[in-house]
Amino acid sequence: MTDEELWLYTLCKKNGVSITDIELTRLSRFKQLLLDWNKKINLVSRKNEDIVWKGHITLSLSMLFKIRFRSGMNILDLGTGGGFPGIPLAILLPECSFLLLDSTLKKVTTVQSMADSLGLTNVKTIWGRAEELQRQPTFSRKFDAVVARSVSNLSNLLEWGLPFLKPFSGENIVTEKISIAVPSLITFKGTEIAGEELEAQKSFPLVSLKSVPLIFPGSEEFDNFDKKLIIATTRQHARP
Repeated sequence: MTDEELWLYTLCKKNGVSITDIELTRLSRFKQLLLDWNKKINLVSRKNEDIVWKGHITLSLSMLFKIRFRSGMNILDLGTGGGFPGIPLAILLPECSFLLLDSTLKKVTTVQSMADSLGLTNVKTIWGRAEELQRQPTFSRKFDAVVARSVSNLSNLLEWGLPFLKPFSGENIVTEKISIAVPSLITFKGTEIAGEELEAQKSFPLVSLKSVPLIFPGSEEFDNFDKKLIIATTRQHARP
């Protein structure tokens, strides 16, 4: 086990997340594939390549420190870019199915290649624009959860992501501090997003927004780790 793997193993253990040697190896392999591909196509900023393990892979997995996804969930990664948070989550959630969506064909092709190299049979990718795919019967209201990095402002994420969610079922995902009605949209944001939240509530008054600070045992080891999770749930998935 490498130093990075041991660090992540310890962090996951502190936060009640089980991670196997095979999963750690896959995550390390993913990191190497990402860096190799990054020489050919811009998947992550080259100036941030030295923080891929903490700033991309571990950040993606930190969602699991706050939320438990049940087995069998169908999850959409909206704007996956270099495979975040979809691929790290798929490695630790092998019993969930992931569809990784991006509007850049080169990125989608590369991410699928990496998923295939890692043997991730629970990952598929699709190229397209969310605004168009959300209207197709194959994708409209088919997902238990939509996850996303901070690919746009919150109002845009809701407009793009909510139509992919299944109708409200009354079921809950239990988190450390709150219960989240599923289906839900879950995205990473910085701490200073009050304006985005206010604007999103005006545009989507039927949507409930819950903010979960990403503070957990070990989070003090991150530099400027001021992220939070925004969880959006609604009984209706369209504007009134």
